Amino acid sequence: MKDLFEYVVGKASAEFVALRDEPRNAQMKKLAQEMWQKFAIWADPNFPEQFSQHLHPRFWEMYLGVRLLENNFQLVPKKSSDGPDFHILLGGKNLWIEATAPESGLGNDAVPSIFEHDRFQQVPEDKIVLRFTNAIAGKLKKREQYIRTGIVRTNDAFVIALNGGGIQMTLLEGPMPAIIRSVYPVGDYAITIDVNTLKPVREGYQIRSEIIKLSGYPVRTDAFLDPSYCGVSGILYSNAAVWDMPTNPGCEFLYIDNSATNIHLGPEWLGIGKYCYKEENHLRVLVHSNCA
Repeated sequence: MKDLFEYVVGKASAEFVALRDEPRNAQMKKLAQEMWQKFAIWADPNFPEQFSQHLHPRFWEMYLGVRLLENNFQLVPKKSSDGPDFHILLGGKNLWIEATAPESGLGNDAVPSIFEHDRFQQVPEDKIVLRFTNAIAGKLKKREQYIRTGIVRTNDAFVIALNGGGIQMTLLEGPMPAIIRSVYPVGDYAITIDVNTLKPVREGYQIRSEIIKLSGYPVRTDAFLDPSYCGVSGILYSNAAVWDMPTNPGCEFLYIDNSATNIHLGPEWLGIGKYCYKEENHLRVLVHSNCA
């Protein structure tokens, strides 16, 4: 078995070098090594090299794999690097999980660094949503490619596992997570005041089905109401990172059911974290008993 920190191809990322070499990161390095011991037999052959160059996305893949193994999922060994990151047999049927970990991006619509954020400024949640919608759209195209090549069948469950830990600003987001705003048309929270009595007469989240980029291009934020996304069963979200591990790993998971799919996974399928689903015109969230 390759040591997670032994093989480096090309130029290693600054994050990897800091994790490998700096004494203050020794505990996090040890944690990563322990996870690798559990995950190695399920990983692509080039995983250690990829980890050295793209630390956070590969960490997310490994972190997710370990959580799945801990929850006794029946993983199918990969025969090649082709296809989704995880193939699971769930109730005798195929479940495919494709992992992604978007970063802050470039250009006018990039999410600024948390270190550039003035505490009196509004958190740029729209820009976070744009990073998420872009990643989700990209994985929908990957699913279509997997179907064309015969790896995934149209009636297989397909989950996009998205990690927001590569975007530091997610640490400051409000009570309605940006990942939910990325697939359901949830806008800002608004309160309507009666001008005569000065008392609130109505309050709740506004409906917003798109965001206008600085270029003027509209981006839809209602994928889970859109039939073209029916092949995606849902989104599994986490913001875990090697630099910011959850106190109870897995309890931070948020699974968002796609109301437009024909291949739903029930509230108990994951066995940990939270389950968000649409009921009539409302979004409901269930908390698994392990994390209550």
